[in-house]
Amino acid sequence: MEIILSTITRASFRLLAVAATVAALTLAGGGIANAKPGGGPAIPLNNEQAGVPDTGASGFFSYTVSGSKFCYNLDVLHLSAPVTVAHIHVGERNAKGDVVIPLVVGSGTDWTVQSCTTVDSTVLANIAADPRGYYVNVHSERYKAGEIRGQLK
Repeated sequence: MEIILSTITRASFRLLAVAATVAALTLAGGGIANAKPGGGPAIPLNNEQAGVPDTGASGFFSYTVSGSKFCYNLDVLHLSAPVTVAHIHVGERNAKGDVVIPLVVGSGTDWTVQSCTTVDSTVLANIAADPRGYYVNVHSERYKAGEIRGQLK
């Protein structure tokens, strides 16, 4: 009973910590609440969308587009192994696609990165026209094809 309660308590604490972080950044005007050009909710990243077993890893992604700049905030928690790379891919939900934007990543299993990159105007126009046709994918040493994923909005 004590082991089950401890596991439930840790899982609940983790969910509350993520929710509190999102709320604090949203109230403080942080980029996490501005997920879509023109505004929108943060994009959740999880194992289910990546098609891998539940590792407890999660995250949030937000982005803005200004001219040829793609600026983003990527928050990652509890990867099962250190991060290797992250990308924006073209692809509908549950489909794999080619990389269109490489992303800067942190190190280890828990990190946050805020960065901007210059991107081809055609790619940005396509994302703006159909953001749900693209996804962000975070790859780890354990899950080389991607451990957490989220569809853009």
